[in-house]
Amino acid sequence: MTQPAQESPPEEEVDREIVRLANELVGRVWTQLQTRMAEFNLSAPEAKALQNLEPGQSLSMRELAARLHANPSNVTVCVARLEARGLVNRGAGGDRRVKNVCLTESGLAVRGRLEARLLDDHPAISGLSAGQREALLRILRRLSQHASA
Repeated sequence: MTQPAQESPPEEEVDREIVRLANELVGRVWTQLQTRMAEFNLSAPEAKALQNLEPGQSLSMRELAARLHANPSNVTVCVARLEARGLVNRGAGGDRRVKNVCLTESGLAVRGRLEARLLDDHPAISGLSAGQREALLRILRRLSQHASA
């Protein structure tokens, strides 16, 4: 006796499951990020600022705010806290009215340790084979390109 052909779930059910699983993953990623930030006594904006500053390059406060998708006044508070900890320096750029921010050696070290800890057990890659990680990377790149288009 032949087995009945399995029907594919309707497209809407597939979409619902994708969204449900993506939301679940986002929740696990956020929890892991909060845990790792707490290890370094960083708030989310502070961690994001460290991750968005490139070694040896300064950004204006306005550019950093744009990268963080944050209000410049909130970024000023965040940068002041990082500066008080010796993780960034602020100074005038070519225009005295524009303040630039750059990583210090200590900031670069904290950023490196934070990134390493995030990779240790990141929910998006934990348990995936090398091939699965490559496939996920291709999908994420495609989604990233689609989002910016």
